[in-house]
Amino acid sequence: MKTAHVNARRFPLWVTGCLFLLGGCQNATDTVPESVLAGEAIFTGTCKVCHAQGINGAPIAGNAKMWAPRAAQGKATLLQHAIQGFGMMPAKGGNDTLQESDLSAAIDYMLYQGKLLDTALAADAPAP
Repeated sequence: MKTAHVNARRFPLWVTGCLFLLGGCQNATDTVPESVLAGEAIFTGTCKVCHAQGINGAPIAGNAKMWAPRAAQGKATLLQHAIQGFGMMPAKGGNDTLQESDLSAAIDYMLYQGKLLDTALAADAPAP
């Protein structure tokens, strides 16, 4: 009898925990842009060295606070910085084999992690 009482009290906690976990799942209709998927491999192979830990002031992928001012500059500016180098970041992140499309995809990946990809793209859109 005591066991049933304990299980009955834990049930709502278990349900609450499951709902909490499910609430963090993305909607099944949400789709990740192809450039973001391609950019993950570039990020992992080159960009992660600095952008995972903020080495030399690099904005950490997924950190919206660090990326927001950069996203406001627009994706075109971020791509130009990646191509030419900016601050302590060498041109192409130090990987001369990367093409412009690779750098663009890596930027998309990092912006997407901080939910700022749309912000950066909107900043590049012509004014109405």
